[in-house]
Amino acid sequence: MSWLLCLFAFGMLFLLKKKWRKWRKWWVVATFAALGACAFANTDLGGWVAGLLRTVLGVPAGWIHTNAALLAALAVLICIPLVVYGFVHDRKADRAELVGLIVLPLLFIIASGPVADHGGRLADAFSSFGRDGLSYLVQGKG
Repeated sequence: MSWLLCLFAFGMLFLLKKKWRKWRKWWVVATFAALGACAFANTDLGGWVAGLLRTVLGVPAGWIHTNAALLAALAVLICIPLVVYGFVHDRKADRAELVGLIVLPLLFIIASGPVADHGGRLADAFSSFGRDGLSYLVQGKG
């Protein structure tokens, strides 16, 4: 079901870009981008991409002797205000805001702890974040 929603949302984004210019309002584009990103993050491929992103974040995390989950949580905390400011400031859906909005669910999977290591999806991250995600971030494990 997540694949269908993902294909629908990103298909609508493509159609908004190519065919339906008058419907290309910032709030319509943001809604479809958020739906597509969350649906993608809830698929097995999204969990795999989150695992790759965790590996990439693990390189600079190793340089400063921390874990990738902490860097992902910091990126989420920085990315949310930037995306909101970008959409509210100029009322346009620029490429930077769309990329930030699409990457946010993947970063949340990484920030929730070891879920992405085991092929978890966005629904798994939400269910385990309250249980053990905060303890992993505070204790520095992961």
